[in-house]
Amino acid sequence: MRNNQSGRSMIEMLGVLAIIGVLSVGGIAGYSKAMAKYRSNKVMEQISMFVTNTRTMYAQQQTYMNLGNTMAIDMGIVPDDLIVVGTDGNPTGALRNVFGGPVQIAPSYVNDEADKSAFILSFFNMSRDACIAIATSDWGAGSSSGLLAMHVYSEDGLTTVDTGGTMDAPAEAAATDTVLNAITTADAGSEDTGVAVPGDATISVPMRIDQARTACGCANKNTCAVSWKYY
Repeated sequence: MRNNQSGRSMIEMLGVLAIIGVLSVGGIAGYSKAMAKYRSNKVMEQISMFVTNTRTMYAQQQTYMNLGNTMAIDMGIVPDDLIVVGTDGNPTGALRNVFGGPVQIAPSYVNDEADKSAFILSFFNMSRDACIAIATSDWGAGSSSGLLAMHVYSEDGLTTVDTGGTMDAPAEAAATDTVLNAITTADAGSEDTGVAVPGDATISVPMRIDQARTACGCANKNTCAVSWKYY
C-alpha cells in the first residue's frame, strides 16, 4: 500500500511540475510579447515627440543647418529617455533607443542640396516586429505633417562609423540620406527599396503589411532600421 501511495505521489508531483512548466513558458511568452509591444509603442511616442518639438522650434527658420544629436540635446527637443548620460552625469552627445540601438539626427535637403530645409531622424538596431509595427503606422499623409519619406531597411552589410559618442552606428548619411533625397525629388521607387512616400501609388505611408514584412527583412536579430525625412 505504501508503494502504491508513493507511486501516485510521484506521478502527481510530476504532473504538478509539468503544469507549472507549461504556465511558466506561457507566462514568459506573454511577457515577451508585452515587452515587444511596449518597446514599439515607446519608439513611436519618442519619434512623434521629437518631430513635433523640432518642427515647432524651427517654425520660423528656413534651414535645419547644423542640426544634429548634440544640437538637439542642447535645445531640449530630444525626449530625455533617448539621451545617453556619462559617468559624470552629463549628456555624452549620443542618443540610444529603447532597443539599445543608436539614434541619429541630421540635416538634409528637399530640392536643393545647399538649403538643408529638411531633417532626417534614424532609429537603428530595432527588432523585426517593431520595424513592421512602425512601418505600418500612419506618420502623416497630409502636407501639414511635414513627412517627405520613410525608409525601412536592414542594417545587415552596412558599414559603421564612429558617432563620437559611446556607440558605433551604421553610416546612414551615405546609406539612407541618398535614398531619401532621391525618392523625394523623383517618383517613388520599387518595393524592395523600402521607401514609402505619403500619397504614393506604389508604396505609401503607412506601408501595407506585406510591404513592411519585405522591407523589414533583417537577417540578424535587432538589425532593422527606420529613417524619417521631414521638412
